[in-house]
Amino acid sequence: MAVHYLTLIYVLLQVALSVHVLMTKHNEPQSAMLWLLLILIVPGAGIVFYLCFGFNLRKSRTKAMARSMEGLNRERYEYFKNKYSNFSTRLEEYLVTSEGEGDEDSDTVDFNVTLDRVLPEGAFRIGGNRLELLRDGDVAYTAMFQAIKRAEHSIHLQSFIISNDLAGKTILEELLAKARKGVEVRVLYDGFGSLKSCFRHFFRRYTRKRVRLFQIHAFSPINIFTPWRIQLRNHRKLMVVDGRIAFTGGINISEGNLKPVQRAFKRPRTSVIHDLHCQITGPAVSEFQIAFFRDWAFATGRHLPELITKEHFPDPVATGRTVLRVVSSGPGQNFGASMNVFYTAASTARKTIWIMSPYFVPDQAFVKALCMAAARGVDVKVIVPELNNHFYVDWAARSLFRTLIPGGVKIYFRNKTFSHIKSMIVDGEWVLMGSSNCDVRSFHLNYELDFCAEQSGFIDDMRRQFQEELDHSTELTLEKIQKTSFARQFSENLCSLLTPIL
Repeated sequence: MAVHYLTLIYVLLQVALSVHVLMTKHNEPQSAMLWLLLILIVPGAGIVFYLCFGFNLRKSRTKAMARSMEGLNRERYEYFKNKYSNFSTRLEEYLVTSEGEGDEDSDTVDFNVTLDRVLPEGAFRIGGNRLELLRDGDVAYTAMFQAIKRAEHSIHLQSFIISNDLAGKTILEELLAKARKGVEVRVLYDGFGSLKSCFRHFFRRYTRKRVRLFQIHAFSPINIFTPWRIQLRNHRKLMVVDGRIAFTGGINISEGNLKPVQRAFKRPRTSVIHDLHCQITGPAVSEFQIAFFRDWAFATGRHLPELITKEHFPDPVATGRTVLRVVSSGPGQNFGASMNVFYTAASTARKTIWIMSPYFVPDQAFVKALCMAAARGVDVKVIVPELNNHFYVDWAARSLFRTLIPGGVKIYFRNKTFSHIKSMIVDGEWVLMGSSNCDVRSFHLNYELDFCAEQSGFIDDMRRQFQEELDHSTELTLEKIQKTSFARQFSENLCSLLTPIL
C-alpha cells in the first residue's frame, strides 16, 4: 500500500512540475522540452535536477528585486536631490548625449542612439574618465592592494568567487587591517560561486572577529530548502575605494589567477587563468559605487539613506578622456541589459565585431545575428579557450560552430592556457568589458556588471590585446569540423541542449 501512495505522490509531482514548466517556460520551447523530458523520462533525478536548476522562481525573485530597485531608485533620487544636490549638479557636467553626435558616417552614432533606447535611463554616458588595462591577476591584485593601502574612508569589494586560498586570505586580511584603522569595509560574495569557501567557514572566521567597520554578506545564500537559488547568481567583480577608484572586469579573488601557481591542480593545463581587469578613475566611478550599494542594500535589507554618506560620493573630477556607460543587468535589475549591448553590436557594426568569451553559448537568435553581420561584410571574430575548465560548455559551444563558421564567422581557439577574458570590440571604436559572458546565463539569469568605453587610448590597448590573443590562437576551419566523429558530434549536440542553463 505504501508503494502505491509513493507512486501516486511521484506522479502528482511529475504532473505539477510539468504544468510549472508549461506555464513559466512557454516562451523558451527548447528549454521547456528539455525539462519535460527530464521530469517525465529520468526517474527521480529529473525532478531533483529541475528543482535545483529549472525551478528557480525567477519571476518571484525578479519581482522582489524590481520592488527593491524601485525603492532604491526613489531613495537615491530623494537623497541626492535633498542632501547631495551639489554632487548631482557636478555629475551632470560630464554627461554626454548622443543627439546630433558626429555625422552620418560615424561608426559610434548608431550604436549609442540604439543603446539610449534599449537600456534603462540610468545607463547614461559619462565623460572625463581614465582607464588602465590590468593584464592577469598578478597585475590586477597589485593595483588593488595599492588602492587598499591608500584607502582613507571606504572599501567596497564584490566578487562572484572569493576563494579560501592565498589570494582570498591575503586580501581579506588586508581589508580587516584597514577596518581596524577606521576604514569602512564591506564585502559581498555570491553564495554559489564561493560555495567552497562557505563550506569551509572561510567568511565566518572573519565575521567572528567582530570588527565594527568590517562587514561580509552573501548576495544569495545557499539553502538546502531553496535549492533553486543557485540559478540566480551575482556574477559581478567590483572594488570601489573611497568613491574615487574602481576595479572591475573578469578577475575573481582566487590564486588560480596568479602565476606561477605553487600548488598542485587536478588539471594542470588549466591551472593558470588568463584574464583582464580594469582600473577606472573619474566621474563614472559614482555609477559603480551605486551598483555596489544596490546589491548591498538588497542583500542586507537596508535602505540607501542608512548606508550612504557624502564621503561615498566625492565631487566628480575629470581624470581622462574616456566616455563610459556603466551597464548593470539581471532579473528585476535592468533585465537583459548586457544582452541588449551584444545584440546592438551585431545590428549596428559596420566593420568589425571581435569577441572574447570563455563560455560562448549564446541563443540561436544571437548566432543568426552574428551570421547576418558577417553576411553584410562585417569581420566577425570570436576567440574562445582551447582548454576550457568546463568541458560541457566547450562541447555545447562547438555545436554552435557548425552554424557560425559556414555563416562567415571566424572562430579561434586560444592556445595553451584557459582564457577567462570577457570583452567585445566593435568597429575599433568602442569596447564592452566586464563580467558578462556571451551566453544565455549572462543574458537572462546572472546579475552582471559591464561597461562600454569609447574615445580613449584604452580602445587602442584593447585592440592590441585582441591582436595578441589572436597571435596565440589557432583558427578552427570548416574542414576540421567536418572531420569530427559521429560520437563527438552527438555529445556536443547533447550538451547544446543544456544551453538555457549553461
